[in-house]
Amino acid sequence: MRKSILVAGLLLLTPAISQATTLEDLLVEKGVITKGEASAASRGAAGSVSWNNGNRFSYPSEGVTAKVATLLQSRYTFTDNDSDSGLENTSSFDTRRARIIVSGTALHEEFKYVLSADFTGSGGDTIRDAYFKWAACDWLALKFGQMKTGISRQFNTSAHNLQFVERSTVSDYMDLGRQQGISAWSELADGMIVVGAGAYNGESDGEGRNLSGVDTRHTGVVNLRINALGSMDSHLEGDIEGHLEGDIEGTEDAALSIGAAYAHSSSRNDLGLGLEKTDRDTISVDVNFKSNGFSVHGEYFYQNQDADSFSDSIDVNGFYLQAGYFLDPKVLEIAARYAFLDCDDGKASGACAGVDDINQVAATINYHFKDNNLKAQLGYEFNNNDLPGSGGDINTNRWIFQLSAYM
Repeated sequence: MRKSILVAGLLLLTPAISQATTLEDLLVEKGVITKGEASAASRGAAGSVSWNNGNRFSYPSEGVTAKVATLLQSRYTFTDNDSDSGLENTSSFDTRRARIIVSGTALHEEFKYVLSADFTGSGGDTIRDAYFKWAACDWLALKFGQMKTGISRQFNTSAHNLQFVERSTVSDYMDLGRQQGISAWSELADGMIVVGAGAYNGESDGEGRNLSGVDTRHTGVVNLRINALGSMDSHLEGDIEGHLEGDIEGTEDAALSIGAAYAHSSSRNDLGLGLEKTDRDTISVDVNFKSNGFSVHGEYFYQNQDADSFSDSIDVNGFYLQAGYFLDPKVLEIAARYAFLDCDDGKASGACAGVDDINQVAATINYHFKDNNLKAQLGYEFNNNDLPGSGGDINTNRWIFQLSAYM
């Protein structure tokens, strides 16, 4: 009875229209009431509109919320290409990303949905994320639909939360992109340990983002994260979505997070001799440290690819290491990064084709008008492609200015 009176009194003193994070949520977090009691207490409350990384609409009586956000990144890039590459220098204005992200919850946050589209794509390739998330219980969540796979912490960091204008060359090469599938996540030991596993359509020819499976072969991913020290990115979700580069939060106590992921893909691909079975194993291990505006992020990758026609498997590995510091807390940040990718004497495909190894050095100055929601970034990037044998090097310099808004 006393608990009910306390809850009722606090609710009467709290204007429902002004709350983005409700009082009921706070009481549940503190252990004063259960989720069921919070749901009952909120029934009959007026709907509200607020801003929380987007326009958020809340209808407590129905247990439903909805949010609409936009991501816009406009940039200017000057590229100084090596004369040996046969490419001309370029000066270009571009819209790097133009996205609408719609998300929401139902049944008092038991279910969540996310739908995002990027209008810089073409045709049916505009859809990025499209999934449901079910909080089955306090320690287990399931995701079903199209989503990012668990390889690479940097890839799984949202674009507006990146410390640099782009991800590192090694992360871009090693990530498995977005695929359609299902994943499960569980938080243990009060969130200190996060484990996950997922199964996705795979990487056979004709599969990928916005595409259906074409065979019975799949990609499997397992993840482990240990928040060994302190609380990092506390305002974001606990699973793979909850990453934030740099220490814009100004972490007062030192925080350390360590993660690892393993993926196996069995697929059928045309590598020039018709469709053949290919197997790929990918491993990523990351370490992240934050304290009082200072941050360090590093990640190591290893990938092995084997196919019926290969006399030897292809082994690619690499890493990146970046560090940043806020000269003016939450406003002005500087950061530097080095990345290395060993392409197995040019036998690998994609960016590694015909290249022995890739070295990348980058630096950035970031000015945050409103956290990561509105910022300007001035970056420099040097790429060195070391050709096999005595083929020499090809060097590329890029200067980039970008305005980024997530509202």
